[in-house]
Amino acid sequence: MARPAFVLQSGLIPMEQTADSGPSSDAPSQAHVPPPSARVSGSTPRREAVWREALPLLLLALAVMIFFWPVLSGRAWLPKGGGDSVSFVFPMYRFAADSLRAGVVPFWNPHQYAGAPFLADNQSGVFYPFNLLLFFFWPNFSYPAIQLLVIWHFFFAGAAMYVCLRLMRPDAPTGRLAATLGALAFMFSDVFITHIGNLNLIAVAAWLPLAFLGLHRAVRAGAPGNRVAWAVGGGAALGIGALAGHGQMTFLTALFLGSYALYETIINRRGWALPLLALLAIFAIALAGISLFPAAGTLQHTLRAEFDYERSTNYALPIRALVGLAAPDFYGRNASFWGDWLRVEAGYAGILTLILAAAALVRQPNRQTLFFVAAGLVFLLLALGPATPVYPFLARLSPVIPFQVPARYILLFNFCLAVLAAVGLDALTAAETPPTRRMRLFLVAVALVAAGIAAILYFRRAELILTEPDRAGQMLRAILVFIVLAAAGWLWLAAAIRRAAPPFVLASLALLLLFVDLYSLGRYVEIDWNDPMPGFAAGSPALAFLHDDPGIHRLDIVAGAWQPNLPMIERLYAARGVYNPLELANYNVYMGAVGYRGSPLYNVLGIKYVIGGKKEPPGDTGFIVPVLDADPAVTVYLNTLSLPRAMVLFSATVLEDHNAVFEAIHSDGFDPAQSVILEGGRELSQPPGQASIEIVRYDANEVAFDVTIDRPGYFFERRVSSRLAGRG
Repeated sequence: MARPAFVLQSGLIPMEQTADSGPSSDAPSQAHVPPPSARVSGSTPRREAVWREALPLLLLALAVMIFFWPVLSGRAWLPKGGGDSVSFVFPMYRFAADSLRAGVVPFWNPHQYAGAPFLADNQSGVFYPFNLLLFFFWPNFSYPAIQLLVIWHFFFAGAAMYVCLRLMRPDAPTGRLAATLGALAFMFSDVFITHIGNLNLIAVAAWLPLAFLGLHRAVRAGAPGNRVAWAVGGGAALGIGALAGHGQMTFLTALFLGSYALYETIINRRGWALPLLALLAIFAIALAGISLFPAAGTLQHTLRAEFDYERSTNYALPIRALVGLAAPDFYGRNASFWGDWLRVEAGYAGILTLILAAAALVRQPNRQTLFFVAAGLVFLLLALGPATPVYPFLARLSPVIPFQVPARYILLFNFCLAVLAAVGLDALTAAETPPTRRMRLFLVAVALVAAGIAAILYFRRAELILTEPDRAGQMLRAILVFIVLAAAGWLWLAAAIRRAAPPFVLASLALLLLFVDLYSLGRYVEIDWNDPMPGFAAGSPALAFLHDDPGIHRLDIVAGAWQPNLPMIERLYAARGVYNPLELANYNVYMGAVGYRGSPLYNVLGIKYVIGGKKEPPGDTGFIVPVLDADPAVTVYLNTLSLPRAMVLFSATVLEDHNAVFEAIHSDGFDPAQSVILEGGRELSQPPGQASIEIVRYDANEVAFDVTIDRPGYFFERRVSSRLAGRG
């Protein structure tokens, strides 16, 4: 028993072949797996057991700290160029935090897009627990808080993956170091690296391992109570993740759970898998319904509703991009990307991860392993979009396109890859049998495949340098890095097969090699050395000027020096905002058709000030006139033709449908200062009357005006219009 004692001490325990994992005619012999009582001695102090589980989590935390040290030390920022985290998430979270701390649930956002739904935009993440901690315990947080949320979710994704791998097989848990390696492969995989600037996306993706663990353990549990408890736990993970606010990542997580439940039902004949999935889904929906139901009701009115199959295929992973699985820098990543397709994630998770995943199939070809192999391949095919028949087939089955960005199926591929890599490391380091002929052939196969990939990369480079000579050096470096990492992985594999070192040493070397791989290729992909905060103009003369002019008039920010969503933080009002796929489609169409700045349809929005750059004026200076030029970054212009935000109109024309109204308000003779055109209601044709308007209340969810008129009229304000009876 000396050998098993050493294996247990290292935390590497082989996965045993159980009856439900399925027989294999050529499965290799397995090392003896001691019973649970032998693996966890009753004399082992609880404190030591907790420490052994905590140490890998500390290693993951250390890896995250090293990876993001330039940011944590205050020398750099995330992401490169600012991205959604700066321009979209930070202002949105500040608005949510300020509203909640004031005791107001922000159903409406009056500060952007001339007013827009806020809670119904699930990207707001209003009720996501980690966001709530930030909102209530860090008042007036600055942008570094958003960076910390991003970094935290990298660690959380790794910790969730570690817990998933450790608890998947309670009778023979994945070894601690193997689970740590799987966690590294998942949390630093390409989806997370590519989308560092998309906090909502990585936050939802980080919950995938725990949601899967809940369903997996529910299906495998014996007692009905345990099944229900695990299903509820999986539903909690799915529901909490959904509250982070990224619909497609939530859909992909649910799709993976559905695929696994079908697999268990059909292949392993566990008829209770689908009912447990239903229970999980019901609990998740109940938990996240406060966000999901408003979002579902609003979705049909947003730009996202126009997303069709043709547009979705623009964001697929082309076959030629698969070189990114082995050499992510060949076409570049993020800012350095130069491929001839729209930049999407390519799925890189480390060369050793690929080798270990293949080793899992060779050393542990049971049903559980085969599920992850098959699922990974299917989701990789889906990521390729129209390049294979799989995605078009599924798209034809659905009346809507919930897939939107096919390349993001690569998240599920990476998850499967990380699980398989952990299984492969366990199998290679825990088995005691001498090297078999199969493993020797596997070693040769890995060398041949690596050589083949290097050859493909070389000939692809030779082809591309004819048209992209400036990229020759970048491609060559990517090829050389692949060769070095593949050679290191092959040498490690040879050492593991030949038992050249104790299992603990081999597993530790694997961890180090994978981290060096992922760190060296990913650490600077989204690092920016320029502070993005000047775009929020804190303390600037222009911002002080705007605050000195109170009222509910709007701004039009056209200067690149200012962030478009700055008004959400400063409690100003703007007619536009940063691009948002969940912007109301009708308003987007309206803004696209207002014509020039100063046109009647522009003026009726109550745009009093235009924030322009320091060079060309943003409009006709006959009526768009500069009023503040002292700010070094922007010039403030006054729109002298701006109409009041709130007014009473005594003339109204009623037309039969939406299109007729749209055409009428764009006709040359329409004057929004004199009349209103409606799809329904009472027509008014009378001389103008007298009206006085006083603002009683104007906040995120409610407005109140005291209006006095001498005859019937229509009260108009951007987000509310009503017919008033006259009162003197």
